[in-house]
Amino acid sequence: MEKLVEVCEPEVRIEFALNCKCRTTVRLRCLIATPVAFKIQTSSPHKFLVKPPTGVIPPLSHATFQVILKPQTQLPSSYPRSPSDRFLIKTAEFVPNSSASTLPDSINSWFASRPSKQDLKLKVAFVGPVLLRHAVAGGDLDAVRNLIKRQKSILSDLPPSEAESLLRAATELVNPEHMVHLLLEAGLRIETSADPTLADDPGRSPPHNARDDGHDEEGEILDQGEAMLTAARHGDVKQLESLIRRGASVNYHDQYGLTALHAAAIKGQKDAVLMLSNAGLDLECEDEEGHVPLHMAVEGGALEVVEVLVNKGVNINAKNKRGATPLYMAQILGYGDIFEFLNSRGASSSLPQILQ
Repeated sequence: MEKLVEVCEPEVRIEFALNCKCRTTVRLRCLIATPVAFKIQTSSPHKFLVKPPTGVIPPLSHATFQVILKPQTQLPSSYPRSPSDRFLIKTAEFVPNSSASTLPDSINSWFASRPSKQDLKLKVAFVGPVLLRHAVAGGDLDAVRNLIKRQKSILSDLPPSEAESLLRAATELVNPEHMVHLLLEAGLRIETSADPTLADDPGRSPPHNARDDGHDEEGEILDQGEAMLTAARHGDVKQLESLIRRGASVNYHDQYGLTALHAAAIKGQKDAVLMLSNAGLDLECEDEEGHVPLHMAVEGGALEVVEVLVNKGVNINAKNKRGATPLYMAQILGYGDIFEFLNSRGASSSLPQILQ
């Protein structure tokens, strides 16, 4: 049977918070050259609202609907996956008769007169910092690992105070080593000291301070360096090439020691990684925590980038300052495909010293 519609994500992922409405948007794409009607049903109508519950997707175009979790007074009984919560999207080619329209009541009546041609089932997953903190405090490694896999930026997006609090909760566990390693290898960053260049005005960036001090050339280098990092994260190869032609250094690094190659690797930007490696950037460059780009590609779950770096001959057993190899990181983060690839290339399975 010809597919009518595809969903951009296989799950309805909702960032959970207590006692407030939590919202997420689901995107549908029409795969055929005629309109497609859709109707949304949920297994938990007492918990969820859907807006709009019905609609029509234009030919070869997109439509969205919003899922709203009603305010909850308790944490989910299980997370990230919620086995009891599901959504069903009923779809059919929309060929209205003279009395049909795209109004919700009309589409409901229209569906009642004919069977749907394709049903899509969506699972529900709850994510977000509230659940991450609860999982860390409870020592639930599997839940923490699955939250991070579903919401890759959850750790890097935490404000410094929340990052420190999360690490403190991990260290207070009876056996903290595995949890601490998981958080740090998955991207939790703790600021150990303030940047002295920002002391007078925390809201201003180093490039602005450099310019204010009369160091225009230094400010230009910083501007170009930050632009390199941004372009690398977004995989903007043309912008990277343009910046390098204008004299930007491929070896620029931020306050954490992250280069453009680190940034491209963790975001899975294969083309940017290839371009930067061909531009002469050191494939073994380390950040402040000793992570080489291969570590970052593993952290981001980017198998294709891992393959590129390994095929270019990087040290497959590189260790960061905590002694973690890429293979160990793939294991603790639960990336089975990356683990199997590295293992097949002879990567070391030794654990960091703290866990031996």
